[in-house]
Amino acid sequence: MDALVIGLLGTLGFVLGLAFAFFFVYRNRLRRLRRAGRRQDPLSRVTPVRRRPLPFQLPNRWIAIRSSNTALIRSALASRPVPTCPWSEALARCRERSWFVSPPVNGWTLVIGGLIPDPGHDIDRLYHFLSGLSRQVGEIHFYSLDRVLNFHSWARLADGRVIRAYAWTGETVWNEGRMTLEERLLGLICRSYGEEAEPVRYGEPPPELHNMERVILLARRWSVDPVAVSEILLQQEAVESGNEDGTLG
Repeated sequence: MDALVIGLLGTLGFVLGLAFAFFFVYRNRLRRLRRAGRRQDPLSRVTPVRRRPLPFQLPNRWIAIRSSNTALIRSALASRPVPTCPWSEALARCRERSWFVSPPVNGWTLVIGGLIPDPGHDIDRLYHFLSGLSRQVGEIHFYSLDRVLNFHSWARLADGRVIRAYAWTGETVWNEGRMTLEERLLGLICRSYGEEAEPVRYGEPPPELHNMERVILLARRWSVDPVAVSEILLQQEAVESGNEDGTLG
């Protein structure tokens, strides 16, 4: 009887030990997956991949306006003349101190140009500019990213009211509104005012880079992907140019 009890206790101990071993292996595996998930967009599987790169670099700042009324948008930006030019030329000149307004695509219009205030220089000027523009044209979305300093920001306004905004320029300079579902799904890191960044461990990318890589993904879900819109407009230009060449020939 004693031998049977000892045998049963030994078997139970072996089963419990095996269960604990599986538990620790599973926990370590889960930690590795979570660390990898911080460096990879969890929605990347549903994100289409561009087949070919754009011939121009995307601007550091752009505005997406939910409107096809190009005349209204140009009138709202009338503090400076708004040049009329093909989108390919606008992309090439996007750093000039001017406005460039795209033709509407799927109900959205893009605005680029060096006159868009830089949140890293004057966040108050950016706020007043966006709220004033939104009062005139309705819903607007602002995005910016600095690929050198990893500065980034995004804002969503409607009728002059800020719905959600976040800007990081080495510190949080704008954090207004409740964090949206899209920001949470993308794992964006939004720090409170005065909150210091955590020290970066050796070999790990800084958290700011994590946000930088997802600004366009957020734009895609909030409004429109500027890359996809630019591809459509450049293709339209190529078709129109081909038609003109054919007509002249």
